Amino acid sequence: MNSTVGEVTFHTPRYCLGALGLTVFCFLFAAGGGAAVKKQVKPETGPLVSMALTNEAGLHQDWQIRLPVKVNDGEKTDRLFVFGPYLVVLTNQNYLSCRNCENGSFRFEMQIADKGLPVADPLYVENRIVFLIGSQLKVLDPASGAIVRNTDLGWVGENRNECVAKNEKFIYMAGVDFRIHAFEKQEKGDYVQLFTATADNDSEITSVLATNDRVYFATLTGNIVAMQADQPGKIWQYNASGPVSAPLVYENGVIYAGGLDTKLYKIDAQTGALEWDIPFFAGDKLMHRPELGKTVLYLNAGINGVYGILKDTGKEVWNVPKGEATLCESGDRAYVYARPGVLVVMNNTTGKPVRSLNFGKVTRFARNMQDAKMYVADDQGRVACISVPTNP
Repeated sequence: MNSTVGEVTFHTPRYCLGALGLTVFCFLFAAGGGAAVKKQVKPETGPLVSMALTNEAGLHQDWQIRLPVKVNDGEKTDRLFVFGPYLVVLTNQNYLSCRNCENGSFRFEMQIADKGLPVADPLYVENRIVFLIGSQLKVLDPASGAIVRNTDLGWVGENRNECVAKNEKFIYMAGVDFRIHAFEKQEKGDYVQLFTATADNDSEITSVLATNDRVYFATLTGNIVAMQADQPGKIWQYNASGPVSAPLVYENGVIYAGGLDTKLYKIDAQTGALEWDIPFFAGDKLMHRPELGKTVLYLNAGINGVYGILKDTGKEVWNVPKGEATLCESGDRAYVYARPGVLVVMNNTTGKPVRSLNFGKVTRFARNMQDAKMYVADDQGRVACISVPTNP
């Protein structure tokens, strides 16, 4: 069955009822007699964001679709990710929908994991989407919509979010034994464990990232360690003043690390030296990865909202006190989602707000630094793509 919302057609295989299914449904309904019938929730219709407001602000809604979210079964839109040309949406029941970013058109849908299983935020490496689901490592080819690799990592994989990394040859996992486990890809596509490594003090590992040359990991005691990619040889170690709780982020030879000491560190990935004169003090525990724009990074600082910080100097440009995330940037402007449903447009040059818009129906969003587009959604499966001015 195909359905159309606006000008976008998409498939809803989860809603298909054959003649037999409809007969059984009618029989069960009749057999229920006078039993109480659960009130059905009718999904909202219409634009997720007012097109009159967006047009007035110079924004443009490229498309809006409705995904097959079973709201009457307690299913909700949960997480959105932009991976190259693909928009990936996960629900709280682990149903995955993949759409084309350009026009919202259908690519594929699947139950990526059983309901209730923990699914870590996926990685996008070599045009593949990598999922860690319990102890299972699944590699999805978004071009074909097929799972091309499914490997059971055993007890090593039974960990938490942000503790898996991948490069061209290896998968790195932080195990419950406080060790990094390196799995090498074999010719047949399977992964075999090659070596393990740990911090000098055997501290619990909180985050892992990898390039083709090196592996970096952080610990609960504040160690940030660089080691060789193909063997457990430490290259350098930087000691923060508290536990590193936010995922490590790598860009152009530097690493950004945030922790429970409320500081964000910028570290030279080659030498382990601090690049800023002093770390950036955020005033609250840092639990989220910074989003990296062209010259500004965007930091979720908990109760202190979102900061815009100059990457070169580590100095604050602006702060949105109730901000949750920066959805995209264009030119010298950043588009920040703030509680309780407001889009705040900030000027990265002046540090001043440009305008704010009512995004009251938006509850979910992607963080997209690859182009000048915002991807927003509500719990019931409405998803919209909104372009922002490229020359504001």
